[in-house]
Amino acid sequence: MVKRLFTYMGFALVVLLFFNSCSSDDPFDFSLDPTCGRNISFIIEVSPEGTGNVSKSEFVYSEGLDGLMPTQVVEFFATPKEGYQFKKWDLDPITDKIENPFSLVPCKMSSTIKTVRVTAMFEKIED
Repeated sequence: MVKRLFTYMGFALVVLLFFNSCSSDDPFDFSLDPTCGRNISFIIEVSPEGTGNVSKSEFVYSEGLDGLMPTQVVEFFATPKEGYQFKKWDLDPITDKIENPFSLVPCKMSSTIKTVRVTAMFEKIED
């Protein structure tokens, strides 16, 4: 009888957490919305202008609660033009990255961020 009660309580807790909205930076918030309601716009730039290209792709993967939580991932890939090499990503207002490609997960970003400026920085290859 006690075991069944704890089983029902555990199930109720999981359901409550699963259907809770992802409205804050609390790591225990859960949502079925892969973006957690965060509509982040990305401004994509290249510096110096004309030295390369940036491609952006978005996909959803499942994590948490045995793979039941859909999570959006936004991936950026920089391709240098001939004579240039990729140097780093200048990201405003978040921390710069040196990995290429790199990914951002909106649900794991601060809910105060509405726009991210993504600038691929290239440098001339020295002979």
